[in-house]
Parts: sequence; C-alpha cells; structure tokens
Amino acid sequence: MIPILIIGIGVFYFSGKTGEELVSYGYGFKSNKYLSQAKGEIADFGLLDHQGNFRSLYRDSNALAIVIISQGNDCPIIQRYSSIINEIKNKYAPKNIVFYFLNSNRQDSREAIIKEAKKYNLSIPILMDPSQVVAESLGITRTSEAVVISPKDWKILYKGAISDRMDYGIDKQVARNNYLNTVLDAIVENKTISLEKVVDAKGCLISFNKPVSLSYEKVIAPIIINKCLNCHTESSGYLPYFDNYQKVKGWTAMSKETIVTDRMPPWSSDPLYGKYANNISLTPEEKRVLIKWIDIGAPKDGTNDPLVLANSNIKTKKLSLKNIYPLHVGEMRADNKIPPSGLIEYKYVQLGGAIPFDMWVTGVETISTTPQLLHHANLMITSKDLSFYQQLMKDNGAINEKERSKNLDGDLPIYTLATINRYDQVHSPDNLIRFLIWAPSRPQPLFFGKYGYIFVPKGSYMIEEAHYMGSGREEFERNRVALYGFLTKPKEGQQIKSLSINNYNFTILPNKKENIVKTPEYKINKNIHLLSFNGHLHMRGTSIKLEVILPDNKTKTIVSIPNYYYGWGTGTSLVPIDPIAIKAGSSLRAICNYDNSEQNPYNPDSTKTVHFGQRVDRSEMCQFNIAATYDDPKDHGFIHPGYDMGISE
Repeated sequence: MIPILIIGIGVFYFSGKTGEELVSYGYGFKSNKYLSQAKGEIADFGLLDHQGNFRSLYRDSNALAIVIISQGNDCPIIQRYSSIINEIKNKYAPKNIVFYFLNSNRQDSREAIIKEAKKYNLSIPILMDPSQVVAESLGITRTSEAVVISPKDWKILYKGAISDRMDYGIDKQVARNNYLNTVLDAIVENKTISLEKVVDAKGCLISFNKPVSLSYEKVIAPIIINKCLNCHTESSGYLPYFDNYQKVKGWTAMSKETIVTDRMPPWSSDPLYGKYANNISLTPEEKRVLIKWIDIGAPKDGTNDPLVLANSNIKTKKLSLKNIYPLHVGEMRADNKIPPSGLIEYKYVQLGGAIPFDMWVTGVETISTTPQLLHHANLMITSKDLSFYQQLMKDNGAINEKERSKNLDGDLPIYTLATINRYDQVHSPDNLIRFLIWAPSRPQPLFFGKYGYIFVPKGSYMIEEAHYMGSGREEFERNRVALYGFLTKPKEGQQIKSLSINNYNFTILPNKKENIVKTPEYKINKNIHLLSFNGHLHMRGTSIKLEVILPDNKTKTIVSIPNYYYGWGTGTSLVPIDPIAIKAGSSLRAICNYDNSEQNPYNPDSTKTVHFGQRVDRSEMCQFNIAATYDDPKDHGFIHPGYDMGISE
C-alpha cells in the first residue's frame, strides 16, 4: 500500500501498480497524474452560472467538499453520464457536498447551455467559463473530469474519472469502479480508503484558445487604457494608479486576483439582459489575454509606453474642461474632517446660497481636493436652505442623542435626508431632485445632454450628501460642484425625471445565506423610456435585479446585477445603448438578495438580524434608482422622488 494523499479528513491510498511514476506537486504529499496539475491551494474564482447566478468558490467554505465536473454541449459521454451525475448529487448534496458543472467550451453559448441542461435534466448549476481561465487553473482538459476540492485548505483531493463505466462509444451496464462515489464516501465517513487502479477521464477534449499576441504595447496596454484608466489615475483618485508599465507590473498579482474573482473592472451586469453604452467589463478574450500575460511574467516589448501618453492625455483633458464656463458653481465653505477609519456618518453640506436663475442642466462636474476619501456624494436640489431642515428636525424631535449613542441592531434614522424628502414632497414635489455626482467609475464631468435636461428652478439650494471612507490617517476633504447647461429651455430634448424604488420594511435573518427581499410594485401611469439604472445594497447584499410587470401580468427582467459589491456598486450606473420603453399600466419592482452568513467575507456580523437603514454595517437597503423621460413632454413627475441620474455619454 503506497500512501499518496494526506488530508484533514482522512488518508487516501492507491493499491496495486498504476504504471505511473509518483511525483511531488508541492502539496506536501506525493501524487500521480490523476491528481491536480495545479500547485498549492486553489485560488478563489467567480463565475456566472447558466441561470444568471454568481458563484464564488470561497463562498462555499462551509461545505464538506466541492465537486466540479467538466461539462460541454454535444459530448456523448457527458450526456450519457447525466442521469448518473444527478444520482450522485442527490445522494451526497444532503451530506453537505456542493456540486457544480463547469463549461469551458468557447463554442457553447449560454442559450445553448440552457437548452442542453433542460434536455438532459441537469439539476446542477453550470458555471460558464468562456475565458477558460478556471479550467486551466484546475488542470481540466476534457469533459466528464471530476475535481474534488477541500474547503478546509482549498486543495484538490481528487481529479479524474467519475467511474470506469464510460468509454468512447461504450456504455457499460455497470461500472467496476465508481471513483467519485468512493472518494465522497471517504470524505463523508472520515475514513481511510483504498482506491483501485484509476483510469483517465474519458470525455471530449476542450479546445483552448491560444492568444494571437501578448504584446504589452499592442494588446495589454490598450485593454488597461480602455477598461481601467477611468478610475486608476491620479485625477480620478482611486488606487493603485496605473501611470506606467512598472506600476502595472508591480500590481499584476493583485490584478489577477481581482480579475479571476470578477471584482474588477467594476461591472456586474448579466449580459443576457441588454447591452450598455458604458460597459467596461472584460470580454472573455481580454480576461484570458491579461491572465496569460501575467502568468508569463508580464513582459514589456517595444520602446514606447502607451500608459504614459494616456495618463498625459487624461490630465490635459481635465485641464481643458476648466475653460468651460459653468452656469452655477457651489463650493464647500469649510473642510470636512475625516477620521482615519471606522464608520463615518453621512455629512450634509450646503453649497453656496440660493441659485439666482432658472437652469436647464445638461451636465455636472465634481472636483474634490482628496477624491480617494469620497465613497460617493449625492446632490439634492431643495426648496429651502440646510438650516431650515435642521431646525425642522429639532422642532419635530427627530434627533435623539441617547438613541444615537446606543449600539442598536438596525440603524439610526436618516434624519437630514428624510426631513428634506418629506418636506419637499409636500411643498415642492415637481422640483425635488436628487442625483449621484461622485462615485467610483463615474466619469467627470458627467454629461447627459443628448438624453435631455434637468430643470432647476430659481431660488433652489444645492445640498450635498457626502459619504466618506477613512484612508488610515486623519485627512480633510473639500469639493466644488459645477452645473452646466442653459438659461433658457432647450428646443430639443425632454425633461429627465428620476425614480427611486425602495423597500423600507424588511427583515434579514441571521446566519442565513440567501435572503430575498422584494420592493413594492411601482405603477407607471404614462409611457416612459428608461435611460439608466443604479442598484444599491450594503455589505450583505449579493445581487439585485429590476423587473417590469407588464399590463398583461407577464414579468420581464430589465437588468440583473448578479455579483453586487458594495465597494463600487454605488457608482456603477448602467446606461442602455437604446432607452428602454415601458408602457403605461406596467409596474416596476426590484428584487434583492443578501448573504447574512459567515461565508460572506464582507459581512460585519452574521449573528445580527438586519433591517432597513443607512448604516452600511448594521443595516441594509433594497433600492433601484432610475432615470427616465416621459414620451409626452407635457407629462412630468414620478410617483416617488428620485435619487440617481447616472447618465453618461
């Protein structure tokens, strides 16, 4: 008996001669060719499954084991294995074994995968790996290969055939060796077992794409310029700054992690639901090229560095914008003091005095002294100045310092925002305006002139709601906001209105991985066109989608964000290439999902029951913010005050 694998839950032995030389792969144990070709632990990855759900490997850390089986359409062997795999899943899933298929065929579209899954009754989520990066990291080369991963140390326990039943053109009535079952039995029962001779998995070879070129100058740098420089420059303020080749090379290890886990670039719209003008996501080929380039050491070719020129052009463009005379500028009169870390309550600042004339605004620009401190900022156009709302809060007894000092489950009231909204909904409903002016990935300046304009009446005030994040040291921030547009109503275009869809009354249970919250249905009384969307959740939020319920009661998904990440989600508005028409009589609603378990790495405390609120650590939101125009220019106003324009050319 030759011991080959020692793990925390048992010891595996191969008996008999395999005819293969035993070699070390760096796990601290001996292995043969049937175990992974990968080195050390399996890095986390994130992929969409065929149903549009985002799956992250490390989110299954509470499983006893994770089984990944390579799948591909039109492969007879994996098709014949379908019912057998379903039986294995039905037997072991109740014993805390997690199962996934992995499709890495470039030729298999999502629609085709869905059709194949239905035809063969595949009851396991099929992870879509169009970049083929995950398959290569697991050493998968064929369909029907089974990979068993231990979440205890993220190492591969077994890689090989499901059984010896299938061969090319052959389907034995009974398998002599059910390898996968044997491995899973040992894991479940925590026993030492013996495996007979293992055979190679029989399946259809996967055709891996070989990049035509990995040239930094011609291929890699253009991808970084187009997909990364919107944020990672000194003028945008989001670290690290990709100023040149050396900076990029120094960050390749971290970049690879964020790409493979789908954290960067900051985009998570399900491509099944529409195309977007501001899509900065990596294509499968771009992702594959970047990972390949990083894996070979990120070499540089040529004498030029395109990133240096691109950064110079960005600075020149920013300077030239200062020559555009804005209609109105509001500036902070004093610095906001930002502590080094911890939770920082939203700050409300009035930017200047009353606006002296009517404006039809078609653009906005925010310039911050320390942009890296700003998580996001909203601009509210209000009917009264800030001191009026603060006094109104005091008169109504809204501020209770004793309650504010308690460590409450849930949240503190959103005093300033709630007071402004409630007052202006009654006294100035047509002119209540609130939209996002600063957030990660949001371009500066933000122009929406080709879609229409925002009307700002004379005598209004600009109040900024700023949310800050500490940098590790005490710092200060001050900013100015410039509005661009016209002093007379434009002859073309329509007035842009905004809608915020919310649920203010929900409960998220502790230690629960999936918590579904739906907003009320918001009735649309006039024909409209949707211009942009922005979903908003907090640290426990994992996904959010917007649905329309048509007049015939049929439901249609408009947009889905399956991998929501609070760190950048606030600033990523989705702008459809073509505005989406919604007929009168329809309704809109948002559907939000939260992971309040220990497996959510962003969860502050999985033991807490969570309700609606502003505090990102203690509470949650279920909110979709929409900008739209009415088909009839005489119509105006929405059924609920708005939040975020989020439109960019």
